Formats: sequence, C-alpha cells, structure tokens
Amino acid sequence: MQTGEDERKPLTILVIEDHPDQRDLLAIVLQREGYRVVTAGNGLEAMEKLQKENVQIALSDIMMPKMDGFELIKSIRSDPALKGIYMILITARIQEGDRVRGLDLGADDYITKPFSFSELLARVRVGSRVVHYQQNLEYQTQTDPLTGLFNRRAFERKIAEEFERATRYNHPASVLLLDIDNFKNINDTYGHHGGDAALVKISAILRERTRRSDFPARYGGEEFVLILPETDQESALQVANKIHEEIRSQTFGTSTSPFALTVSIGLSSTSTKDYADWRQMLEDADQAMYVAKNSGKDRVQVCLPQGKNGLTQTSVHA
Repeated sequence: MQTGEDERKPLTILVIEDHPDQRDLLAIVLQREGYRVVTAGNGLEAMEKLQKENVQIALSDIMMPKMDGFELIKSIRSDPALKGIYMILITARIQEGDRVRGLDLGADDYITKPFSFSELLARVRVGSRVVHYQQNLEYQTQTDPLTGLFNRRAFERKIAEEFERATRYNHPASVLLLDIDNFKNINDTYGHHGGDAALVKISAILRERTRRSDFPARYGGEEFVLILPETDQESALQVANKIHEEIRSQTFGTSTSPFALTVSIGLSSTSTKDYADWRQMLEDADQAMYVAKNSGKDRVQVCLPQGKNGLTQTSVHA
C-alpha cells in the first residue's frame, strides 16, 4: 500500500533480459537516472523477483527462454497483486502483429531494438509519470481527508494482509479499537470545529507514538483503529496504555476554550486466541471496547478467552 512518503522513494524497475551484457548495461543506465533496479534473466526468474520486490515498472525482452515476454505479461496481468505494474516490452521484431499482441495482452508500451538510451529513458519517464499518478490516486481514495490517516477501506485491506501473514508464519498480531468518550457533548459544547480539531490532534498522537510498522487508521466518526504487527497481547497493552495516558494528559480546544477528553480502548490479539479470520479479531476488540464504555469509560479493556465468550478487564483508569 502506497503512502505519501512511499511516492517520494525512487521507483523500482525490473529489467528482464536473457543476455547478461545487455541486462547489465540497461541496469547501469537506469541506475544513473536515479531508479532502483533489479534484474532477471527470463520470465520465470522475473516472477520470482516480483514476489519479493516491490516493482513499479517492468522492462522486458520478448524473446527469452523458459518464459517469453508474452507469457510473462499474461502471468503479471492475472495476478491482482502485480497487475498495476507498468510494462514496457523490448522487441527486435518489426512485425506489427507482435506489437499488437503485446499491447492486447496488457503491455503499456514497447520499444524496438536497436534503440537509443535517450528514447528508452523517455519511455521510462512516461511510465514513471503514470505510476506516480496512480499512486497518488490510490492514496487519496484510501486516506481520510480530515485527519490524514488511512480510512476504513485501507484498514480492511491492511488487516487482511497482516492477519494472513501472522497466521502463515505463526507470529502475533494485535488490534486496538479506540473511541472518544462523550464525543457528542464535545461537538455540542465546542462546535464541530472543536470536535474536528480533537480528531486531528488524536490522529497526530497515533502517528507520533507508534512504530513505522504499525498502522493507525480512522475507522469512522470518533473511532480509530491501530494494527500492531509482530505484537503480542502484553506488548499491545503497553501501547494501549501509553496512548490512553497521552490523550488523557493533553489539552484540546483553544486557549480561550480548553477542554480535556478521554478515550476507551478495546484490545484483541492472536497471541491469546485462535481466530478463523480478521473479522472475528476485530469483533473481539469491538466487544472489549463496548465493555470499557459500559464500565465507566476512560479505560483500556483486553479481550481474553474466559469460558465461552468472557472478557477480562485488565487495565482501568478512572
């Protein structure tokens, strides 16, 4: 998933060429232009690299052993995780049918041998502009316009990825669901601009008080969610308490109309319960938050299996 920071990183280009000297020369030219370059000697090797590398542009020869450029395009375009890659075909053939076939299969552009490096770089720059436009468009559709955090749509994509990774490698993952207490009273007393300012400030706290690998998002209204990869319940509880206390200690509003607020946080973790899917995990965090709300608010509530559907309160701040 791309962020604004990701868009400023050099694009990664995969060069697929079976002739080592030509492959190395293309890599050098592209690296001098500031691109990050990875290489492959054929289509099968390219598919292996694409599973490991975050590639935005692929520059592929057509005539290659094991898997030619046409088969490579089919494989890339049939994979949902790879279909956004900008594909440039390199061909020594001059038949129009080959160029048409490549474009029909999903190539974005082609260049015919022999070619000058200035022409090659010009076509790569076109691809770069397309990639940046697509990244920016995707970023906007997944970002909450008020707070700048990722939105619910982006959260659901991310938690599905993290849950699958945690399950596959048997690593822990935790989720915090955070709700502002008495938010309607804040809006009624200080106006919606006061409520909006509070949402923005809490978003900044979530960004600044978490790791780069964590994933804070606005879930909707006055609710926020935080995905904590590689984090068991004990460590997640420490994070939840830190965020809880940080928000509790802040002054919101303006210098003439200051106010304090509190939050209720529900926590669930794969380290204490086996979940069939991420929705069950989120539901437990939501149930834990519901218990926190009905137990006096302003607290962290952990979901623990106790009997059938029990919840155990482990941290209270009155």
